[in-house]
Amino acid sequence: MKTVLCFGDSLTWGSCPQTGGRHGHADRWPVALGETLVGVEIIAEGLRGRSTVYDRPTAPADMNGGRILPVLLHSHAPVDLVVIMLGINDLCEGWDVSHVRDGLMRLVEIVRHHPWRLPETDVPDILLVSPPPMTPCWDADVTAQKVSRSEALAAAIAPLAEAMDVGFFDAASVARASTADGYHLEAADSRALGLALRNVVAGRLGLS
Repeated sequence: MKTVLCFGDSLTWGSCPQTGGRHGHADRWPVALGETLVGVEIIAEGLRGRSTVYDRPTAPADMNGGRILPVLLHSHAPVDLVVIMLGINDLCEGWDVSHVRDGLMRLVEIVRHHPWRLPETDVPDILLVSPPPMTPCWDADVTAQKVSRSEALAAAIAPLAEAMDVGFFDAASVARASTADGYHLEAADSRALGLALRNVVAGRLGLS
């Protein structure tokens, strides 16, 4: 049994742009991904508001991905692949694309250097997923600058993935945030993302 840890924010949790609630179980992208992979355990660790490695002091929980990732790695060990899709909340807090890139670099380092303390445990493979871009909508907080920065994420993350020898997938190739709230995916797009990741994930796991 292979194990895949999906580490993300509200997009991984399954936020519905129409209601502000949560998509049904089948419409969350990690679930859609798991439907296509026999003999693979998909663990969805999505937290609404999570950043890469930056603090959000007014949030209702610790949103710093760099602090919680070691806990999750230890809790779910052994893990074969860590899929990381983060960055939109960094932009929402006013950080630039370069900060997202640097935050993801730190998360890769955390995965690679975690003290597993398990016999014969290999370091997990890593897949960086550039999140779907934001979309202009009625919300004044979804500014043109934020939308533009979100559209530039893939161009910053792809070379980072290459330099660090990890996988890369651009979610913008199959999905974009809904016009209903500017941030989150419609159910069909969330499922489409999970299905589109199937071959990439299978390849990283050495499956057909």
